[in-house]
Amino acid sequence: MAQRQSIVTGQQSGVEPGSSSNTGKTVASINAGILSVVVFFLLFAFVGGCVSLRQRGEITAREKILAVVDGEPITEEDLKYSLQITHRREDLSSAGSLSMSEYVQKLIDDMLMIEEARRMGMEQDPQVQQAVKAYILRESVVKLYDEEISRKVSISDKDIPGYYKKNYERFSLGIIEVSSKEEAGNIAGQLKKGADFSDLARKYSTHRSGKNGVDVVLTRRSMSPYIGEAIAGLSPGELSDILKIRDKYYIVKLVSRKEAPDEELKNVRKEIEKVVRKQKEKKRADEYLEYLRERAAIKVNKELLSAISQDKGDEEASDWSKDKRAVAEVNGSVLTAGEFAAIARPYKGKAKENILNSWIDRKVVDHEALSRHYETAPDLKKKIERYEDQLLKQAFTNKVIIPKIKISDKSLKDYYMKHREDFAEPVRFRVEQITVKTMNEARELLSNLQDGTDFSWLAMKKSIDSAGPKGGEVGWLTMQEFPGPVREIVAALKTGEISPVFKVGSFYRIIRLQGKLKGEIGRFEEVRDAVYKACFKEQFNDLRDKFVAQLKAKARIKVYDKAVKSLEERLRK
Repeated sequence: MAQRQSIVTGQQSGVEPGSSSNTGKTVASINAGILSVVVFFLLFAFVGGCVSLRQRGEITAREKILAVVDGEPITEEDLKYSLQITHRREDLSSAGSLSMSEYVQKLIDDMLMIEEARRMGMEQDPQVQQAVKAYILRESVVKLYDEEISRKVSISDKDIPGYYKKNYERFSLGIIEVSSKEEAGNIAGQLKKGADFSDLARKYSTHRSGKNGVDVVLTRRSMSPYIGEAIAGLSPGELSDILKIRDKYYIVKLVSRKEAPDEELKNVRKEIEKVVRKQKEKKRADEYLEYLRERAAIKVNKELLSAISQDKGDEEASDWSKDKRAVAEVNGSVLTAGEFAAIARPYKGKAKENILNSWIDRKVVDHEALSRHYETAPDLKKKIERYEDQLLKQAFTNKVIIPKIKISDKSLKDYYMKHREDFAEPVRFRVEQITVKTMNEARELLSNLQDGTDFSWLAMKKSIDSAGPKGGEVGWLTMQEFPGPVREIVAALKTGEISPVFKVGSFYRIIRLQGKLKGEIGRFEEVRDAVYKACFKEQFNDLRDKFVAQLKAKARIKVYDKAVKSLEERLRK
């Protein structure tokens, strides 16, 4: 996300403004909002739109080719990957309603823009290269973790029952909670003299259980670590010492303890497996990190580190930011005093040694991950190519399309006047409804309504929803506020008409449209931001389509319609 925004910001100055209008609005005021619109629109296009998936590597025999653009194939796997990115899900069931032919055309458009970006040398853009390097590092670290941590951790048959027995053991506790050490000491003295714990809890305790004198039942994993430690050596009936937890003081009585019931293990097995795996991975990760540190060439300038102040003023901070001396070095990677000062600035309460150790830990992991050259493996190589394609498509958009967008105050007002209806408030509908449990009952009520029975009276008598007591009155709603299945029914009704019976969830409903209000058109000043976004989007789409049309005119494109149709049919099943 940060990378995406930095690229957009870098192209801001390329947008050509229009002239000022008679309203006194300056060009600067028009352009002041363009960055937010660019970011908003590009995020939509970059994430929600069609992601180009050019494959420069070899195509396997199993990959079905859907189209070829200037010798570069678009495969079925490319399209499926793009759909997964667009739909943000693993399954493609929601893609069944899409036109695969149209989607393939979008992929072709993307590929043409990406190839043009390459022809223009955008692969050499420092921001693109930096983003690719960061992506390779990130994915390499993920693979290293998988190889050295995840795959080397296993859950034995004894791990889950063992964790369950220990952490799901049930403790019945009496708890007295007070606000001062003196009060807690006074209560402890009374308990030593034989006073009843429950009586004192009811009299003094501010804990929710104390007023009723009721014991609290907790498992070991659900209780405070302080309480768990305090009762660890107690036998039933014994009392803890006075405990201070935050600003409260506690005395705890162990009433009883029971083993975790075997029959309930199956209900929490999956949850326990996740917890145990996480614990084992943490232990393995700590061991592996120590191993990497032992093998690494690490140098620390302790004298310079101690000289860097975290509580420095602006002037001293500025001096440190220019300091190029090395505070630490890991396998040739240097951390300067200025860089360390910048890293440490947000962590004034944290020890400098801990901050530096975090940097060293990260560097030894990064070096090990990169040294394994995971990026040469076919699967990661393909992912890198796909990611680079996304960056190039965005770079092309920023450097070629956006600089040609021209928005002036006059163009905004012209757009508003031409599309006034687009900036109207939503149409509102006033409805009454009757909801019942069965289709037969609903049909009988509909027959009564058609015979002239008053809708409101019938709703008060028969409807089981919250609107029933109000005569079925729901009030004024926009179309988006109606449940999905109801929208088409409401849209088809005229004022005064009654709907047929329809099902909503497990109930049956009838509605009557009482009235309809057309939304008022917002004044230009009120909807200016929305007009700006719409105007920007229109210009962007027009310019992109023109560029793509020019590129298509020069390209050699072949679409394999049978393969596309076959994929479309399979996705719809």
